[in-house]
Amino acid sequence: MIGIIKERNENVAIISLIILFTLFAVLIGEMWFNNIPNMLRDTSWLGILAIGQAMIIINGEFDLSVGSVFAFVGMFFLLLINNNFGMLPSFALAIMIAIGIGFFSGFLTWFFELPSLLVTLAFLFIYRGLLHFSTGGNSIAITEEIRNSWFIQLLGGETLDFHNSIVIFFLILILLILVMRSLKFGNHIYAVGGNTEAAKACGILVGRTKIFTFIICSLLAGLAGIIAASNLGSVSPSTAMNIEFEAIAACVIGGCSLRGGIGTVWGAALGAGIMIVLKSGMVMLGINIYVYQILLGILLVSVIALRVILPTFQQFERLKYSMKKKNNGINET
Repeated sequence: MIGIIKERNENVAIISLIILFTLFAVLIGEMWFNNIPNMLRDTSWLGILAIGQAMIIINGEFDLSVGSVFAFVGMFFLLLINNNFGMLPSFALAIMIAIGIGFFSGFLTWFFELPSLLVTLAFLFIYRGLLHFSTGGNSIAITEEIRNSWFIQLLGGETLDFHNSIVIFFLILILLILVMRSLKFGNHIYAVGGNTEAAKACGILVGRTKIFTFIICSLLAGLAGIIAASNLGSVSPSTAMNIEFEAIAACVIGGCSLRGGIGTVWGAALGAGIMIVLKSGMVMLGINIYVYQILLGILLVSVIALRVILPTFQQFERLKYSMKKKNNGINET
């Protein structure tokens, strides 16, 4: 088991997901399997956020504004539709807003050499405040007629009892896996996150890489918000509150290093799945939801500790093997 975990950080997430899913399946029974479509839907929303956050973390930065962007862009999309702006134009304009938010965050972080943690923390409050101000603290909802339109159904509807957001999530995941593994841009993200100065020495445009990564993260947050708004038919000022921390937690559970340069987008997707399975299982068992936060904290600490302990254990084993080999050589002599 230790050898498997040492080989890839993501294997911890795979094993944890299998164990949790099996445990709740035994405890809950048939109702657990009936809830799979809803768990996949929730995983797709958090997963889209998490894979965007993973790219930012691998790049050596953070984006704490994704939860506010999720709600703000979703609200903006519904407001445009309610004012007869048109489905496709509303979607395009909302996505452009998300791209602009990402560009602005990335530009401030790179050009003024500001900590991304503080920049995006400020924007977390700004966009959440704009959401409250523009809605007057009330929910924004669309009519039943609009909810049944083809475009809203495409984003937030169902096909064969499975939510369309699941398909969208997997398509995005596959695309970004290819980007991170096969394209120069993906290699540049890892290089900048691993060692910025070395990346500059290799001719990588660090500023451009960071800005594009922020754009992708914000774009995915906005898209997830639009999908969720299409499915629920409404957005409130409290929508996606604190989900940015869940996205970061999913990345850490899935194998991303907060120091940058290490991790995968599919590992972050697995982390999102673990969190949704844990939350759903506890709710279905009637356990107080606040216990979920306690368990999530314990899980995070355990994962971080495991990644510190195992390399140390590995070094100790190598040292012990080296000493044993040296002693055998002396005895033979």
